[in-house]
Amino acid sequence: MSANTQALQQGNNAANRRWFRSPADGRLRAGWRIAAFLGIFYAIALPLVFGMRAVLEFSKSSPLVVVLIALAATPAVYIARRWIDKKSFVSLGLHADRRAVADVIFGILLSGVMAGAVFSLMWALGYVGNVQIAVNGWSTVSILASSLLAMAFVGFWEELVFRGYVLQNMAEGMGMRTAIIISCVIYGLVHAMNPNAGILSSMIIVLFGYLRIYGYLSTGQLWLSIGMHTGWNFFQATVFGFAASGHAEEKTLITHDAQAASWLSGGDFGPEASVLTIPVVLLALLAMRVWSRREKIL
Repeated sequence: MSANTQALQQGNNAANRRWFRSPADGRLRAGWRIAAFLGIFYAIALPLVFGMRAVLEFSKSSPLVVVLIALAATPAVYIARRWIDKKSFVSLGLHADRRAVADVIFGILLSGVMAGAVFSLMWALGYVGNVQIAVNGWSTVSILASSLLAMAFVGFWEELVFRGYVLQNMAEGMGMRTAIIISCVIYGLVHAMNPNAGILSSMIIVLFGYLRIYGYLSTGQLWLSIGMHTGWNFFQATVFGFAASGHAEEKTLITHDAQAASWLSGGDFGPEASVLTIPVVLLALLAMRVWSRREKIL
């Protein structure tokens, strides 16, 4: 092999290495890290979900599916973070301390206020009607508790994946501002595939994507976002009887009917398709800003 050929081959090898790996630290580039994580996630999730469905014979809409996805997402993120990113799992924003507990509780309560505010506005304006409250002793308590647990799994795995692994790797590769924009758009597109989704609902979901990201940006941890995600799904669906991103709960504390167009009442998609939700989200961002700047939490 001539010296020129050898030099050319070495140059090509170096270029290929740079294309796959960062010259700064030798790790895979951010895009490849995310692709590897997705491969690990699906490699764990698909056999787990389909295997358990074959054994237990539950439907694809069963709450157990959510639990299984969460059980798949957590080790997938851990493996990718530890051996591909070469960083610790908790560095994603999962430090467990008193602040974490306070953030989760505040996030759940704030989302409860948000859902309550949207419902109250719609009721006062006549956009929902035939409102009924169903209370049946311990049966109601059991329904609420099991729903809250299921929503906690949803809140944890989605924040761990979207605002944890994916967003933070995107930010390393392209900067936080660009990562935020792309992450929010992806979040809206993912939910655009939900039942009864439309252009307005997808745009409002993009805003919710930023709401979740702001929870991470304002505290440096994922706990506030996890709490808000959990609380919003729980209160809007199980408590106030709305559909949650197009998925309706069979048993809810409050039942009602839409009495206005979906862009006002949310329709079959839920509050995330109503323009009344937009100012509520903006006020929630302000509340999060105030909360995150408090020096003493407990």
